[in-house]
Amino acid sequence: MMVNSKFIYNTKDLNKLILSSGTSYKSSSLYNKIDEMENNGKITRVGRNQYIFGDRKVFNYELNSNTAKRVNKLIKNRYSSDFEYVIYETVSTLNQFLNHLINRNVIILETNKFFLEHVFNTLKEAGFRNILFNPDKEDVFRYVEDDSIILMPLVSKAPIDRKNKKTTIEKITVDMICSTVLNCFYEGAELHNIVEDVLSNYKVRYDTLNNYAKRRHASERLKELAPKSMKDIFND
Repeated sequence: MMVNSKFIYNTKDLNKLILSSGTSYKSSSLYNKIDEMENNGKITRVGRNQYIFGDRKVFNYELNSNTAKRVNKLIKNRYSSDFEYVIYETVSTLNQFLNHLINRNVIILETNKFFLEHVFNTLKEAGFRNILFNPDKEDVFRYVEDDSIILMPLVSKAPIDRKNKKTTIEKITVDMICSTVLNCFYEGAELHNIVEDVLSNYKVRYDTLNNYAKRRHASERLKELAPKSMKDIFND
């Protein structure tokens, strides 16, 4: 199959490429072939009716510290199953993208802004200490230490893994660009490499990434940091 210079393909493009290989396919079989290519890692879905050639890494992380696990268990037990929050740690999550690795592990907990005070009191009553309530940059530099908990508002309609209460590759990428809190944990010069690594090597929904970047007023910055071959992806 000859692949042309296009970066993103839709179903119609893929059908043409499959047929150009000389193999006869019924119309209904073409879609099965596309599913087969995706399952075999030959193509990756990056949006609604959008595909790129090649396999990509799937972003994932686990909570490693006892503190993070205890916080997560407390929130799950105290609130209903549909309570929206995400939790992750700087070491296990951000270090996936950094050259200069973070040594100090901090728990990031984001939830609806209307529940921040309640969650803060819940954590305090459970015995957790050094909780930074929606801190600014100076607070982070001054007070953060190992196993600190940073409690922040969750941006409405953010792309999160609601079932597992995790952040997603699309969310963490944009947040690393524009969050003054996360910016405290790595050198600004690393952002270009971070975005390039994510866009080049990870399974990303570009429409989701673009929409969240717009929501956080980070579209232009994202486009600046993207590899040249991908800048057109983020045009309106």
